[in-house]
Amino acid sequence: MERSMAPADPNAFDLAYHMERFYRDGFTLVRGALGEAFADEYRAAFEREFAETPQDGYGENLRTKMFERGELFLRMIDRPQAVAFAEAVLGRNCHMFSNNGLYTTPGTGIDAWHVDEDLFFPIPEGAELDPRIPMPCFMFSVMYYLQDVTEDMGPTQLVPGSHRSGRHPASPTETPSYKGQGPVSILAKKGDMLIFNGQTWHRGAKNASGSVRMVQQVTYGRRWVSQRFYPFVNYVMPPSVLEAAKDNPRLLRLLGCHPRGPYG
Repeated sequence: MERSMAPADPNAFDLAYHMERFYRDGFTLVRGALGEAFADEYRAAFEREFAETPQDGYGENLRTKMFERGELFLRMIDRPQAVAFAEAVLGRNCHMFSNNGLYTTPGTGIDAWHVDEDLFFPIPEGAELDPRIPMPCFMFSVMYYLQDVTEDMGPTQLVPGSHRSGRHPASPTETPSYKGQGPVSILAKKGDMLIFNGQTWHRGAKNASGSVRMVQQVTYGRRWVSQRFYPFVNYVMPPSVLEAAKDNPRLLRLLGCHPRGPYG
């Protein structure tokens, strides 16, 4: 099942429209966020990266720290629509939390129902968040689709409103529902952008097609949410990345170049 979640004009970005849906459903789909020519250029570079570089700890279907792999990848974390949304939801001092490329080959997929990380705002069984209060959001992910996604390719699936549950899905394998609403499949077109709260119950269904599903992910977090760059304490950002970003203050901040704060 697919919802219509964006205005018809792909060149228009109605921030208020998408924020309302994000807070209500836990996700929103922006049609045509990447131009077709750029999506094709990016996909070609993305495919080369997976073909020519060794895995970096998560198997053949994922590459981390894509921003380190060239300026084309670096600029993806500074896309105007995504950053405008991030600053509105997470604050103007937000930054990139992680930046992974997902290359889901036939027969694979993260098909267990889950929330990302852990529950950030647990709610006891039988209790509910007051409907007047938006569920607090500390981080969210942006998924850029580099080709059309069909039902058999294992689309991203989410349960609308479940980010407000404050609970994990009841089972990683059984189809969940929240207040009578079951999952919806994001049948994205090339260049579409999905913004979703990782507290929303979701999965990437198994890829049952003969094609690879390619998605570029950028996750943004509040300033105080620690960035996730392995090996963590010993991570050093390559000088080439900082050099490429030196004339772009917003990009530098998204990379984690912040002024000093109350804790140091």
